[in-house]
Amino acid sequence: MRAGYRIVFSAAAAFVLGFGPALAEDMTYRNERFGTVATFPREAFPEAQPEPVNRDGRAWTGPNGAELFIYARANRGGETPSTIIADRAADDTVTYKKGGKRWVVVSGYRDGKIFYERYIFRGDLVHSVAIRYPERARTRYDPLVGPITLSLSAEPPRS
Repeated sequence: MRAGYRIVFSAAAAFVLGFGPALAEDMTYRNERFGTVATFPREAFPEAQPEPVNRDGRAWTGPNGAELFIYARANRGGETPSTIIADRAADDTVTYKKGGKRWVVVSGYRDGKIFYERYIFRGDLVHSVAIRYPERARTRYDPLVGPITLSLSAEPPRS
């Protein structure tokens, strides 16, 4: 009987000490030009798209049609949280919107996909993370939306 306890204890100790299944690997993207930062699970969006020529951000795709965009842009047009909500409502079916003085979240449906976007306003820049995925992938991506979008931040640009 004692040998059985030792085996169970050894297996549990090995799992706790890191010999168990590997956890999902997160990736943190930092945009050198604008300082936009966000973290996401690499397994959900494994395919990095080519960096755009203007270096404003990056996009990743998942195997089931999911898309992730992390980027920033100059706020030359005087955008505000209210104007972003109005712009999305003009083009998309908005089902959720919430904002503050320097941030806004908008979610709904666009082109047959669920979208969730978060914007933060820092100085003369608007930083954003946007996630789009087919309705059939909802159970996979809905739980990721909060952690990914809440990871959005802005650091001083490096270039």
